Amino acid sequence: MSKQAREQLKHWAQDLSTVAVLTDIDGTLAPIVPTPDLSKVPKELRELLRCLSGRCRIVAAISGRTAEEASQLIGLEGIVYYGNHGFELLRGGEVEVIPEAAPYRTAIEELQEKAREELGPLGAFIEEKGITTSIHYRNVSSEVGERCKAFVKREGERLGLRITVGRGVVEARPPVHADKGTSVRRLVEEYSPERALFIGDDTTDLDAFRELEALREEGMLTETLRIGVKSNEVPSEITSKSDLVVDGVEGVEEVLRMLAQDG
Repeated sequence: MSKQAREQLKHWAQDLSTVAVLTDIDGTLAPIVPTPDLSKVPKELRELLRCLSGRCRIVAAISGRTAEEASQLIGLEGIVYYGNHGFELLRGGEVEVIPEAAPYRTAIEELQEKAREELGPLGAFIEEKGITTSIHYRNVSSEVGERCKAFVKREGERLGLRITVGRGVVEARPPVHADKGTSVRRLVEEYSPERALFIGDDTTDLDAFRELEALREEGMLTETLRIGVKSNEVPSEITSKSDLVVDGVEGVEEVLRMLAQDG
């Protein structure tokens, strides 16, 4: 970690009541695993998040998982959970879905059914997420992976859905403006922190990076930190757009410890 980043985190730690800690989960708080059901957030990270949630203006997890899955994975009540890349919000035990997205549920279900029939037998993992769906091809050959991407892009276009490609996964969503960036903006507008950081490791996290920068330029935030998590598969844009790059989940733990002034 650079001396400049270390000093900035130490400065923020002096008054956490002005700070928003916003983070992705998979590949950031939890190591990447072959299938999402195997994912785990280490106990040490959960304890740090628990500590920070009681002292920061807000701590929020913004994930491609459903909001309920994100909540179960981290297991803390004091955190706000945005799920499905911003289509869902879980807070106080209630899940809210963006109303504009509801009409596309039937199209999502149709794509899922076709994917189960065509891609499931090839080894792809079809993750049903309610208002969105994810087709995982991490554990199949590159040829099957390309077939997964082509299939979802073709069917998604036919059904009027928005398609995004991440690390070993292709996702279909309603064509509604909701992503990790819109989630970041809503949280900043509602909780009014002065400083905010976002930690991420994949292409979908770039939306959050861009929104942080925009909010600072608009004067809604005085300081921001975009923290990229390095791995063998991290997209080059994550490292190039980050103010600070850390090594894996262990590097994320170091950042949170500095904020919590714990070690």
